[in-house]
Amino acid sequence: MKSKQDYLKMLFGEPRAREQNVVLDRIQTTAPIYIPNNSIVNINDILNGEEFYGDNQKEALEKALDYNGEFYLPNMRELISAKVQADKSHKFWKNWYSVHTEENIGIDTQGSFYKKGEEIVLLINGGGIWTPDRIQKAYDKGLLDGSGKINPNEWNDALKGKLADGKSLKNIYTYEEIKKGVSNLPHQYGVVVPYKLVKDLESDYYKKTDFFKNPLVIARNGGLENLEEYYDLASNSNGLGCYHVYNGRSASTPQGRLLYLYNTYYGLGGYDYLVNLGRFVRVGVGDARR
Repeated sequence: MKSKQDYLKMLFGEPRAREQNVVLDRIQTTAPIYIPNNSIVNINDILNGEEFYGDNQKEALEKALDYNGEFYLPNMRELISAKVQADKSHKFWKNWYSVHTEENIGIDTQGSFYKKGEEIVLLINGGGIWTPDRIQKAYDKGLLDGSGKINPNEWNDALKGKLADGKSLKNIYTYEEIKKGVSNLPHQYGVVVPYKLVKDLESDYYKKTDFFKNPLVIARNGGLENLEEYYDLASNSNGLGCYHVYNGRSASTPQGRLLYLYNTYYGLGGYDYLVNLGRFVRVGVGDARR
């Protein structure tokens, strides 16, 4: 078994200079993606997005958000949607990327989504608790086994759709709704999953059938869309990865971290510390489009 240091070195390697966009050999027609201001962008905009690297996630996110125009940072679903349309020479197949999807665990204290007192996973796409300032506070207070600690009021506010930046999370879906399929998912949305469905899952590679059945894969991707194409393009003989930190971890203390989409067969990542390296993609919208 690889050590944690070997694992992180395998995933991240040495920091690379920013790569230039390449001319794509293959762009297919795809469904539009809806973002908060009701603008619609196509996959090509994500493929040509600008990337921002940082020595930790706070630094990378701060750089990516430092812009006066209209823009967004792709979440896990959106980056997978773009990746399956990209030629293998594209940077999305050469580098790992941070995604604007966070995964938090805690207790459904009010029974807002499941049974009162049940442990749950709360995924927030498109910006949630973990703003740059909030990440810095987590660093200052000390991480909990790599996750940022969330205070109870902050956690309960998030379950009500009240976010750290003062904005509202208008769409929060249960895992059952996401598994069934939600059409026209917005850029910013939440998914609540019973913790019991994910805490005992293997944090490892998965063969195709098991990958499609994995509740964490489905929740992180916002459904099953593009998963077959992604699996066929990204997997190797071992399968495709879906990594997490939940084995043996209690959700009694609210905590969370940002997710990654790795190169090729490493797959969907939720194993890495909140203080690890970051590389976000920024996509301009309307007058801000580059």
